Amino acid sequence: MSALLCRILSLFAILLLFAGAARAADENVIIVLDASGSMWGRIDEKPKIQIAREVMDRVLADLDGKAEIGIMTYGHRKKGDCGDIETLVPVGKVNRASYMEKINALNPKGKTPITATVRKAAEELRFTEEKATVILVSDGLETCDADPCALAAELEAAGIDFTAHVVGFDLKDEDTASLQCLATTTGGKYLAAENADQLGEAIGTVVAAAPEPAPEPEPQPATEPGNVPGNVKLTVRLAEGSEAIPDAYIRIYETDDTGAQGAEATKGAVRHTFELAPGKYLATTKVGAAPGMVTVEVKPGEPLEADIVLNAGLLSVKAAESEGGEPNAEAYVHVYTPQEKADGSRDRVAAGNQRTLFTLPAGDYYATATLGRTVKGTGVGIRPGERTDVTLVLGAGVLKVDVLATEGGAPLDDGYIYVYETAVGADGSRKKVANGGQRTQFTIPAGTYYVTGQSGKAIAGREIEVKAGERTEASIVIGMGMLKATVIPAEGGKPFEDAYVTVFEAEKALDGSRKRIDGGNQRTRFALPAGKYVIHAKMDQAAAEAEVEVKAGGLSEPVVDLQAGALLVDAPKEVYVSVLEAEKSLDGNRKRITAFRPNGKPVIMPAGKYLLSGKAGDKTAEAEVEVTAGKLAEIKLEP
Repeated sequence: MSALLCRILSLFAILLLFAGAARAADENVIIVLDASGSMWGRIDEKPKIQIAREVMDRVLADLDGKAEIGIMTYGHRKKGDCGDIETLVPVGKVNRASYMEKINALNPKGKTPITATVRKAAEELRFTEEKATVILVSDGLETCDADPCALAAELEAAGIDFTAHVVGFDLKDEDTASLQCLATTTGGKYLAAENADQLGEAIGTVVAAAPEPAPEPEPQPATEPGNVPGNVKLTVRLAEGSEAIPDAYIRIYETDDTGAQGAEATKGAVRHTFELAPGKYLATTKVGAAPGMVTVEVKPGEPLEADIVLNAGLLSVKAAESEGGEPNAEAYVHVYTPQEKADGSRDRVAAGNQRTLFTLPAGDYYATATLGRTVKGTGVGIRPGERTDVTLVLGAGVLKVDVLATEGGAPLDDGYIYVYETAVGADGSRKKVANGGQRTQFTIPAGTYYVTGQSGKAIAGREIEVKAGERTEASIVIGMGMLKATVIPAEGGKPFEDAYVTVFEAEKALDGSRKRIDGGNQRTRFALPAGKYVIHAKMDQAAAEAEVEVKAGGLSEPVVDLQAGALLVDAPKEVYVSVLEAEKSLDGNRKRITAFRPNGKPVIMPAGKYLLSGKAGDKTAEAEVEVTAGKLAEIKLEP
């Protein structure tokens, strides 16, 4: 095992141990493990997903029954599906065997929806109510039209104490700015596994940053309930005279007559009183998106009580799919400033789900609810000390489409769906609304859409109406069959493993050519619309064609006989061999078929007679050879 691979393993291990330490320090932790298709890439001939599995197994053995962490992943169930995100294990005490059973079952194949996954992890950690940490391990960048950096700003603004640490795994030549922003904006670390030196530095940084488990508190003298020893009691309120906010977190800094922020003196939950030496202090807090501060002066022997007034209110936004319907728990809420910029966008203030109760500075805002591809918004006003409740009617429905090969057939596992607006533009195209795999349920605004279903090269479409608050189930029959060609050298011969097959339309164009439909190696199964085709099979210099008909719901398995044999030339490695047709043309020349330097491997040739010409420097040698279908012809050539 190389030094680089060892260091990568060490990096993963330390990050996961950091997860255990963070959990011991009263932080909720979810590890997001990349299971996209690129995880089949190799480092020192070992797949990256296998490296991740081995590290997880070793680390979980140390954490078994001790730490509490959760595991989330993406990209392991469906190709091309940005919604393929799954919580493998919710946050809880580690059970190595059950955790590894699920991790070992991961089969990387899909996209890299980093932004949506980190958002989901933050929500599961209740990041707006508790401290939360996400550790993202990814070997790729965002591939689902989203911005991890913008998400970082959202989570940092809305969270109590949210942190994202990111490991860029084997991202040597990629632009990792968005991943670095995700980490640094939330106060986390970005660690790049690129070379030995950088890995060493990164590991040292993580070790230094990893929090130590909190020590057991020393027994305190009995006191009256609520009377924790200290001389300063601070209370956080939404407005003057409103009830105290019980779970606010306060940081206290030294200050002077100018009110400038100096060194941190102490910090802690508002339910405690603080022991401060005489002097001036600046006490700060942030509840949701609402910051607050107060300057206090502590005098010798005098206890002090002070309020931090946020001048803020509360906002609850619910979203129903139709008028009078129940709120949909899957809707996501964004709160923006009311003013639009020149490009039509707004500055984001906070974000959360249907359960989020936003704390916002008094003022005007624009709130939106998003469910799938449906977005509705409204202006709201927040008053100090008051709660504002808003319900947005999305006017959305759910569309579930099955892609069928034939009428009455079972849904295709690899069926893919595109949802378009019905209007056709001047260029003949339609505006895409959504797309997803066979299991995708589209939440989209009520209306009529043009929906296509596809598998391989077979595609069909139809108009479908979606009604608000209703679930619409529809099917699209694409009239698809499968084609699997077998290419052999001769009758009764063993099939080639790496012959290449190209599929063409059967009908020729006016210029005599045929339109290419698809291509792949001998093992490829082609999904095609029912109809007639011509397949072209090629192996080295041998090629042949065959006509085939593909029927809807059926499998066509043509056998293409190349009528070819193998030619093995034994010659010194410096010899350059040309293979010519044995027969001369009318001008007395021979047609050259191919040329190569012998490497000990046979070349597949059409059956027939050939002239071999070998050249090394100024020396040449010639020999005639006959290649028989299904046979190996061996010849020695020494200039």
